[in-house]
Amino acid sequence: MHSDSKSVFDYIFGLTVPGVKLELSRVEDFMTLLGKPYQAYPVIHIAGTNGKGSTAAMLAAILNAYGFKTGLFTSPHLVRPNERIRIAETLIPDSFIIEKVESWRSHINKLGITFFEVLTALGMVYFQEQSVEYAVIETGLGGRLDATNVVDPIASVITAVSMDHENILGDSIERIATEKAGIIKVGRPVVLGKNSPQVRHVIEQRCEQQNTHCVYVPDTVKIESVAITGTTQLVRIVLGDQLIDVTLPLLGLHQIENFTNVLVTLDQLGFELDSEKIQSGLDEMQWRGRIQALQVDPLVLYDVAHNPEGLERLLESLRQASLESSILIAAFNARKNIQTMLDLLKTWQGPILYTLFEGHSAITHDMLTDQGVDPTLISHTLENAYVRAVELKSSENQAICFFGSHYLANSLFELFDLN
Repeated sequence: MHSDSKSVFDYIFGLTVPGVKLELSRVEDFMTLLGKPYQAYPVIHIAGTNGKGSTAAMLAAILNAYGFKTGLFTSPHLVRPNERIRIAETLIPDSFIIEKVESWRSHINKLGITFFEVLTALGMVYFQEQSVEYAVIETGLGGRLDATNVVDPIASVITAVSMDHENILGDSIERIATEKAGIIKVGRPVVLGKNSPQVRHVIEQRCEQQNTHCVYVPDTVKIESVAITGTTQLVRIVLGDQLIDVTLPLLGLHQIENFTNVLVTLDQLGFELDSEKIQSGLDEMQWRGRIQALQVDPLVLYDVAHNPEGLERLLESLRQASLESSILIAAFNARKNIQTMLDLLKTWQGPILYTLFEGHSAITHDMLTDQGVDPTLISHTLENAYVRAVELKSSENQAICFFGSHYLANSLFELFDLN
């Protein structure tokens, strides 16, 4: 990395604050200073606990395949913050980040703008200057007070909502759903993915208050057939009188559900659902860390599942792919309540190992043992955990699957020469 790049990236990483400063007023002030760049293009805004990133990535890729220059803003990143801001598969360049951050420093310091808020502003300004025709923007945390919630979208999408970040968003599913519902705007259509009745009630109630309609995806589409081949799924979906056949490059029923969120959103926005264009977009999409194959022989997978629902979906996806005896390597974030995930792992029939990883957010050896994890199953590095997993491997149908945090990615990609 060039010294100028390092200086600027060190500066913006230094804007990460303990806890979370959820409020909109300073972001609104900052965006006003920048000329409210998000008003230059139509925005599709996406919130949820799980699946919002995959839904956003698929939607943006398909819009690009339809011929529209589409910006995509997601978080967190796996290796470089540039990954959060892209047009098609081209990431925002370092030069743009350096130029803008240097010119914004006084405003950033005066207003107390955080790391995520700077990245949000960079994305919105970049999309404006690149004259995108659509922007697909994923919330960072929650929705109501999220920095991205300055936008007035043409549609809001809410994916699966479950318990996560309870210390920030609330200690019940209804409170968390209320925070997610904060992205719903007056008169703007809402697409709601598969959720519990409690979540559905909260979202539909908010839609009534905002004088808009909510389309509940499972009531609108039918997943007619699924066939798994390797790490892809052949899927047939019926939406109204339309039949859509695609090869989905992501495993798991939850990814099919995310894909149906995309189809319903496109349908609500008046797009003709063209299977060839949709497939073209999916073929071009690069979305790492979602049951991603890091190596073929032996098969090594990586998934960012980091909360109970994410882990539940990962385990079910592996079972569907006939990998039900795979060796799991868990690397948890210290800020997560892992007890529910440890309980879920008791249902797994294959071997389970645990590992630590670099970074301030990584769980420690003592934290794991305090939760009842056998210390003999804990490796202090990803490489040692992998070596142990290879030694345990006893069947061709066993994969080795790392999971537990986005923060594993950089070290894993280095370990398997994928950076």
